[in-house]
Parts: sequence; C-alpha cells; structure tokens
Amino acid sequence: MRTILFCFLCLFVFSCKEKYVSPYVSNIDGYLVVEGNINNGKDSTVIKLSRSTRLDNDVVKMESGASVKLEGDDKMSYILNEIRPGFYHIGQLSLSEAKKYRLSIVTKSGKKYFSEFVPVKDNPAIDSVQWKVEKSGVQLYINTHDDLNKTKYYHWEFDETWEFHSTYKSFLQINESLIQGKKVYTLDYRNLGYYSFDSSIYYCWRTEPSKNILIGTSINLSNDVISLPFHFIPNDSWKLGVRYSINVKQYSLSKSAYDYLLKMKKNTESTGSIFDAQPSELKGNFYAESDKSETVIGFLNISNIKTKRIFIDNTQLSNWRYRETCFLSEIKNDSDSIRISGIGLIPTDVAKTSATSIISYYAGEPKCVDCTFRGTNIKPAFWKK
Repeated sequence: MRTILFCFLCLFVFSCKEKYVSPYVSNIDGYLVVEGNINNGKDSTVIKLSRSTRLDNDVVKMESGASVKLEGDDKMSYILNEIRPGFYHIGQLSLSEAKKYRLSIVTKSGKKYFSEFVPVKDNPAIDSVQWKVEKSGVQLYINTHDDLNKTKYYHWEFDETWEFHSTYKSFLQINESLIQGKKVYTLDYRNLGYYSFDSSIYYCWRTEPSKNILIGTSINLSNDVISLPFHFIPNDSWKLGVRYSINVKQYSLSKSAYDYLLKMKKNTESTGSIFDAQPSELKGNFYAESDKSETVIGFLNISNIKTKRIFIDNTQLSNWRYRETCFLSEIKNDSDSIRISGIGLIPTDVAKTSATSIISYYAGEPKCVDCTFRGTNIKPAFWKK
C-alpha cells in the first residue's frame, strides 16, 4: 500500500511541472559596463570598460580598442588613452564648474555610447579618519563636513596596506648539483658562512582595495556633516600584526549618482535571503546612440578627490597576537634525507650540530618562511620607517 501511495505522489508531483520560459532575453555580447570617476584636479583619471557576463562565468571580458573622450558642452574634448586592455587614462584635468561634460565611447566595432552631460562637483576635505578598539576588533570611522552645505552626497573608496613578517627566519639554503648524472643536495648558510637570515623573504607588504560600495548622505541633517563607521578589522587579523595603513579617497556625488550607487549596493550586498530587498534594475546615465533602450551599466560622476592616510602600529594595540598556523620539520643533513623530506620546504635554522658539521636542520612550508608568497618585499614609497 505504501509503495502504491509513493508512486501516486511521484506521478502527481512530476505531472505538475511545466517548463518555464523566461521573458528576459540575454545580450549575447554582454552589456557595456563603465566604471570610474572623472577626477578634476591633480589626480589622474582611469575609466574601466568591460562587458557583463553570465553568473556562471567568472572571466571578465575587457572592452579593449575603444575610443574614449570626455566632451564639454563648450565643444572642448579630452582624450583618454588605453594603458592596458579595458583601462583608459588621462592625466590632470582642470574642468570648469560652470560647464557640463559627458563621456563619449566608440567601441572597436564602431558602436557609439554616451553619458548624459553632468556638472563638476566640488568636494570638501576629509576632516579625519579615526579608529577605535572594540570587543571584536578595530572599527574605523570617516569624518567630513561642508561648511557651505552644498555637497550632501558622498562616496568613499580606500586602499589598505599592511606590513607582515614570515613566521620563521631563514638562515639556511639548499644547494643542488649534478654528480655523475645524479642530483646531490647540500645544506649551507645563506650568506657564505655568515650567520644571518634572508630579510628579502622575511619583510613584506600587501595592498588590497575596498570591495564594498561606501556611500553616505547628510540630506536629512540640518548641517552637512558626516561621521560614519566604514571599515572593520576583526580581532587577530594579520593586517594589524605589525603595521597597518589605510588611504581613504572621498568623492562628492550628485543625487542621481548617489541613488544609482545606493541601488547597486542593495543589489550586490543585500540579496542573501528571502527577507532582503529584491534586486532592482540599474538605470545609469549612459546610453547607446543607436538604441537608447539598450542596457548600459555605469554612471558618470565628476568631482575632485580628497584623500586621508593614517597608520596604526601593532604597539598601539594591546593583546593583538596574530599567529599563522605553521609547523617545522626536522630533517637530517644528508642528500637522501633532503631529497625525500626537504624538497618543497624552505630550511630555516640549524637543529643539531657536531663540532664540524650540521647534523640536522629545521624546515617549514614556503608560506611560513617566504613572505613573498603572500605579498611583495618592495616597501611602498609612502611607508613610514
């Protein structure tokens, strides 16, 4: 009886299924995506052009070979040159706040796209970037204001850079030679017998850009004043293991640009559950000349940039003890042992010695001994000594 009932239920469920045909028609070539802010003043401008892809495709298709110009309503134009596939650059601009400008894009295939003409926005200085130790980590805050009450809408980006060190110092190195057609391995000090570690794989830096859309508005306040938490570093993060720096960039926005970024923020950051707001259509201020109904993703905004950089030293924090999960292996100092157990590891220091030689040594995983596996050993020009 149970078998019959189960078969009946299966027939009922599967007979109720109908093929769903979505009314949405995908653009085979992908929609044009325009990213970047036109920076007025001493900072150069880079505009990124790419094509949208399917959700199951993580390869970004760059829009290379395009002709990109900034055009003023006074008929003046400024050419952006492609510096690498899909990235278009122009140096310092001195644009008039009395005029409006648009971006003109002609793709390699000859298709023309334009933005609407937009004004040049002024931008107040960043008052401060502050940080506060909380129970679960370090919270960073942005503070700014406009005495003229004209800005109202703000956008921030940042780059964070941190110094980090390898878990272990490396005083030793493996030498490989070929003797009678056989590989022979020997161990030696890195500096020709002088006992010192290799600092080029011990001191490193890493830089990462901000990933989320950071915007704010004072429109509901009597004064144009902003004080917001904008970035959080959780407890024991390697970012604060030695020394950390963050460089914040501030842009002023038009209301339309703010609304566009707010909608994008909701679409990309708040769609994790059925209780979140549902994604909405992104309508920017770009259009295709041949078909204004074609979707173009992006919003042109023009403003100057204001920046503020701060540093946080590990010594300014109490009980911040970042530790990488690393282990050392002890290996005998003979060619066969090195070949069997030591290849793929980096030697660190002597384990046992006799009066005349090294009997065994310690070795660790590359990521624990050579910091260049996770960063660069070139100190940034702005780094404090």
